[in-house]
Amino acid sequence: MDEKNKNLQNLLKLVKELSSKDDLEWFKNDLKKHFNNQEKTISPNNSEQILSNTEKIKQYLSLSPELSLDYSYIPHKLLKTRLDLDNLRMENVRINLAEKNELKRFYDYIIYAFFQVENLINYYYHFKYPEIDTLLNHFESIESEYFNFTRTGKEKSVNDITIYIKLSVFNLGYFTDSNRYVGLNLSNLRRVRNEGLHRCNIIMKKGVEENKALYQFLKHSTYNSILSNLEVLNNKIKELLV
Repeated sequence: MDEKNKNLQNLLKLVKELSSKDDLEWFKNDLKKHFNNQEKTISPNNSEQILSNTEKIKQYLSLSPELSLDYSYIPHKLLKTRLDLDNLRMENVRINLAEKNELKRFYDYIIYAFFQVENLINYYYHFKYPEIDTLLNHFESIESEYFNFTRTGKEKSVNDITIYIKLSVFNLGYFTDSNRYVGLNLSNLRRVRNEGLHRCNIIMKKGVEENKALYQFLKHSTYNSILSNLEVLNNKIKELLV
């Protein structure tokens, strides 16, 4: 099978997965409307029309059918679909040359990358510590000069704990020494998300002192370096849980 057909099959598989989700009923209905409107104009043997409509699906989804990371090891279908979708959105941002504001394009790429980081970290802690008390005990046992976790009594699941704590603890456990900068860069994705595009614009223009580290991150990071750090995280979680 050539690469083009393989990519189209991956796209079709993703569309089927999305269409089966109860919370994405609008997506399935819009697809039905689109193809019902097109049905009368497509002849069965017109391959050019079929290809054209396949391209319309891609445009409709605003996605490139090129996954840059492999999440096939994740058994949770909804989580895997979300990771795949955010990965496709991330890579689509990279090739979206219609966006003339390069910082806006790079910012969007970072945001979709961070969505994947957050889902991967939650997945790790959910399966590593299925009992919430065990997870809370683990976080409270971590000693660090940068943070101190104390339970509030409101934590019912891993989702009730801030990503700052979860990512910081994960970085301390697995991204030290030679991999230290991977952890720092993953944390900077979170900081970019928190600052927002407007603040990132100011940081890049003025390089303000209180955001010196974030300025350096935005200045020197690339699409490939962010993807590389995300791939290291993905591989580490796969190694720990599979």
